[in-house]
Amino acid sequence: MTFPMLVKPFPWTKYSKKVLLRIDLPYCIGLFTQEDADTRGLHLARGSQGAISDGNRIEFFWLVDTLDGVVIDARFQAFGNTALIGAAEVACELLVGKNYDQAKRITADLIDKHVREKPDLPSFPEETFGHINLVVDA
Repeated sequence: MTFPMLVKPFPWTKYSKKVLLRIDLPYCIGLFTQEDADTRGLHLARGSQGAISDGNRIEFFWLVDTLDGVVIDARFQAFGNTALIGAAEVACELLVGKNYDQAKRITADLIDKHVREKPDLPSFPEETFGHINLVVDA
């Protein structure tokens, strides 16, 4: 990595306002424990990707209905780039109310399109697409 790349300012202006709002005021941030799931009679599902040592890690916690496999609630913990927070927040919004088969069809493109303000402008800067894919992989 070159020095100009290190001191280059982060492209905050390239985020859509909807993404910035989700970064500033995340609703789904946190975690569920097995006790939370047991109390509500639900199954706790966890998914994670990345490593803190690499600079980016995302971890999801889903409460899933044991009868029909529908995600009742979703939370996440993100360590690293702020794009992880925005993408994970959108992913949680999209996941709630979906069953496993529907949930596994969520893509980086769907996350981006969900928070676009204009159809022809991406809601996340190009530099953050790797982070969005990390969220999808988790």
